Amino acid sequence: MGVVQSFLAANRRVAQALTPRHVHEANVFGVYRKLGALMMAHPNVKVVVDCGAGRTWHFPLHYKRFFQIRLIGLDIDAEQMSENDALDVRIQCDVTDTIPLDAGTVDLFLVYSGIEHFKDNEQFLKNCFRALRPGGYLLAQFPGRYAPFALANILLPKRLSKALLNVTVPDSVGVLGFEAHYDRTNFGAFSSLVKVSGFEILYYSPGYYSSSYAEFFLPLWVCSYAYDTLRFMMGVKDIASYNLFLLKKPGLGLEEEYKLYAWD
Repeated sequence: MGVVQSFLAANRRVAQALTPRHVHEANVFGVYRKLGALMMAHPNVKVVVDCGAGRTWHFPLHYKRFFQIRLIGLDIDAEQMSENDALDVRIQCDVTDTIPLDAGTVDLFLVYSGIEHFKDNEQFLKNCFRALRPGGYLLAQFPGRYAPFALANILLPKRLSKALLNVTVPDSVGVLGFEAHYDRTNFGAFSSLVKVSGFEILYYSPGYYSSSYAEFFLPLWVCSYAYDTLRFMMGVKDIASYNLFLLKKPGLGLEEEYKLYAWD
């Protein structure tokens, strides 16, 4: 067993060394963190809700003090949130049923790799829309329904897909592997949900690289990387591995938003 693990680890090291730096710097995870910091720096963003908060907030803890925000965590699993020290408030709920916050009281919703786990994304967006103030925002990044790993997760038996995840992503137990529905998570379908829910799309970014799942076996990684590159060159958003959306609830223009801020 030790020989096998050493072999897989060696494959990962080589694949990671061969992966160009810009692939990591420009992925949707990095864009999410950069955009999230910019949104929290907005003078009218004070109440921030992390959906699917889990054990970890995906930003430096000092952002709360620096940007003077109140952080509310929502998760269907209260035990997961109990370890999350960044949260000021913890609310156990299924965000596709209801978000138990007063209407118009939230400035920014954050969703880090959570949309794929929600069973009804149309209702989720409508719940967020109700809770947001006019001019409020929702920032989310999530896997596309037609990403190679998503298709494998959908088509393979659950036991087999979990076993493969343990091989392809070491130390994933308790972090990855939660039930995923991929409910309309491809670009076209999710964009339609956005419009039905009343949001405006301020920014969208696709991510085509998902070959990190194949790093455990170098020949497979080479094939996967070639496929990622081909999809990137084609630019078909519906087959992107990841999506990043910045949405806005209509109601205030930029000038009116800044008028809300008490400079004195």
